[in-house]
Amino acid sequence: MKKTKERRVIKVNENRHIYLSRILLIIFILAVVISTVVAIFLFVINPSKRQGKSNMVDNNLINNVVESTEPDYTKLDEEIAKEELQKIELNEFAKVNSTIDGNIPCFYNPVIPQGFKAIGTQQDKTIDEKAKWGQENGYLYGLVIEDEKGNQFVWIPVENLEVFKTTDWQKNQPKEAIDITYVEPSKEEEETYYKMYYKVKKYGGFYIGRYETGDLTATGERTEVKNSDSLGIRKHLNAYNYIPFKQTAINGREITGAQELAINFGKKNNYKTAVTSVVYGTQWDAMLRFIVSEQNNVNNSVTWGNYSGTELLYRDINGNLYRKESGETRLLHTGVSETTKAKNIYDIAGNLYEWTMETSRNETRVVRGGCYVLNIGQLAASRYSYKDTTANNAIGFRISFYVE
Repeated sequence: MKKTKERRVIKVNENRHIYLSRILLIIFILAVVISTVVAIFLFVINPSKRQGKSNMVDNNLINNVVESTEPDYTKLDEEIAKEELQKIELNEFAKVNSTIDGNIPCFYNPVIPQGFKAIGTQQDKTIDEKAKWGQENGYLYGLVIEDEKGNQFVWIPVENLEVFKTTDWQKNQPKEAIDITYVEPSKEEEETYYKMYYKVKKYGGFYIGRYETGDLTATGERTEVKNSDSLGIRKHLNAYNYIPFKQTAINGREITGAQELAINFGKKNNYKTAVTSVVYGTQWDAMLRFIVSEQNNVNNSVTWGNYSGTELLYRDINGNLYRKESGETRLLHTGVSETTKAKNIYDIAGNLYEWTMETSRNETRVVRGGCYVLNIGQLAASRYSYKDTTANNAIGFRISFYVE
């Protein structure tokens, strides 16, 4: 009897242990489940907790990259001109930035920079008589200014800044997009580009050399690479070819490049408010928009440019008339043929390729306009790429400037 009672006590104790073990197991399982749910919540529902400090570091790195690779050039922005300038008469040199009527400068009322004078057909018979200063729509025909040394520039109006950009051309019309191969500005030249851009915005346009840049010291056609810093933008000069874009060593000599010469041109001529440069690609296309017409077809310019297949008449400095036959390759002096003139600007088509500020791939620059030694595919709107150290008989340059 006593043994039976002991067995019952043992049995009860065993049942208690089993019961307690099951309770503890259930509690453990619940704890695991609750912990798992909390962990999932923190990991999935609240990802910011998951990322922690590393997320802050990544954001800071990203912010630093953005700041270093995306400089803010809007600080260069200037509103359009709002103040009236001093009035100046035709053929009178401006002592300060002026306008011909004393009104606010804009795309149809060009600013005449300090040290320049406005001229018309009375002063230079090669200027279109429709290009009249101070008259309605006179700006549409190519208004001309001249500095104290006789260098001449033509006003290129930019009414709509949305189309002031590098442009591809097809069927004598600008296209919406440009081949991504061609870039302007390059990263290294962004600030100088936007300085030009916002000044064009302010005054409604810019000036471009009426002629291809000439060499004042050359007594005959340039036939080799050599330095001359005596430049002219005038009629009847030997065109400045055999010129690299940038300074480089050629045949053991340091040769000054077109861009350095163009920048120094303004300094050497004591331009106070005109900032000179090799023409930008953006400016070239703005000029094409200005001159394009049925007569001046920029995609088929062999009829009005000096190419090997072009027949045209030209005059020497003494007024003697000559004929260049089709099939004859002849580099002409600057501005000698009226055939090659469009809106008072000479030799945009043919004669020399012209360096621009536009780039194409590494260490290459874009030339525009075609040249005198070729015919097929040579267009006022054409683009060809050369290493910026290239210098040959077919490449020259044109100077442009914006007004400070």
